[in-house]
Amino acid sequence: MPTDRTEGTETLMPSSSAAPLSTNRSRLGYKVRYALRHPQRVVPYLRRSARDGWLRFRHRGSHVAYYRAVMASDAARSPEAAVGGGPSHARWLAIGQMQYDYLLGHGLKPQDRVLEIGCGNLRAGWRFIEYLEPGHYFGIDISPEILIEAKKTLVRYDLQQKVPHLTPVADLTLDFLPDGYFTVVHAHSVFSHSPLEVIDECLSHVGRVLAPDGFFDFTFDRTEGTEHQVLGEDFYYRPRTLIQLAEKHGLSARFMDDWERLPHGQSKLRVTHPAPLTSCRDGAAAE
Repeated sequence: MPTDRTEGTETLMPSSSAAPLSTNRSRLGYKVRYALRHPQRVVPYLRRSARDGWLRFRHRGSHVAYYRAVMASDAARSPEAAVGGGPSHARWLAIGQMQYDYLLGHGLKPQDRVLEIGCGNLRAGWRFIEYLEPGHYFGIDISPEILIEAKKTLVRYDLQQKVPHLTPVADLTLDFLPDGYFTVVHAHSVFSHSPLEVIDECLSHVGRVLAPDGFFDFTFDRTEGTEHQVLGEDFYYRPRTLIQLAEKHGLSARFMDDWERLPHGQSKLRVTHPAPLTSCRDGAAAE
């Protein structure tokens, strides 16, 4: 029944408290059991379901347009909750800190050029901007409303001199960005809200903008059972599905086991260009 921004997977929690990976949240039986355990959440869920149904009808045929409308509605109520930061500013800070610390632990350097897909109101982005050299952060989002909040975050943390690039987009073709430019591409809690065709679009284009030795990290809602979605907002995938999708576009992907040890309900994959094969002639020359 819940979505990420209420009581779903983007929570700070011990890994042992996560729902079983075989759980299908779209099934009526799960929703009934959840409602019996959490009766206070039934009315908010029904309100959200009604709103989402209306927005899906208005924007039928385009998931991006539909989810842009969802974000506009959520941002009007609470910009932090819209990006998974509710119910408190402390949680917004903590999830952003977790993302930043993880990339720092994986070798992020001030000279890296970072593209954040779905940058939101800079929950993690303001830390990246503060750390990176001026002009090295690019943030994109489908929601103009949330990018207005991102600008407010820049002002709050006095980061104007870092000259970050913030751009609204209508899709994930990344067509306005240069070839082979970004050493780090990052998408947190984006594919957890995306149908497979949107993920496919991103993976079909991200290789072009990714530097030869760069990597693309993204989180997703993981299931080891039936892949499913809830309210057209939260999508659950098996890791192998996404790994094969990356491979279809000539990329390599691997499951990030160390992320699983962190108190976060989503899983993470890392996408890179395949390692170059050493030819027999190269091997003979080396001998």
